Amino acid sequence: MGNKTMMMRLIDVALIILLGFIAISRLKTEYIDLPAAGDAQPQTDRVATAVLHIYDNHYDYVMNGRKKRTKSVAELERVLLGSKSNLLRRRTKLVVNIEPHKSSIMQNLVDVLDICQRNQIEKNFDYDRIN
Repeated sequence: MGNKTMMMRLIDVALIILLGFIAISRLKTEYIDLPAAGDAQPQTDRVATAVLHIYDNHYDYVMNGRKKRTKSVAELERVLLGSKSNLLRRRTKLVVNIEPHKSSIMQNLVDVLDICQRNQIEKNFDYDRIN
């Protein structure tokens, strides 16, 4: 009878150890995404807002009362990147308010959204004009 009770105690110990490993393996581990060396962005203190009017055949970019008219998507991208880099030097973040005109086509809006996403430019929409 002594061997049977000793065997029962070893099984109990083995089950307790097994349940301990199962409990530990289910612990949720949290990871922190640290920025890579090349992804470092300068600290921005202020926000500058620009308005981008989208028409059928051109774009009007208005910032600080100055209006720049561009005819192509590539030219618009250069203007947006230039504004963004100038503002980042002054520790200011660029936010573009997108206002499509009724005559604009949807592809023009999609092109502007692609430019903003590709260059990490924040954007706002005038939803009343999109509908």
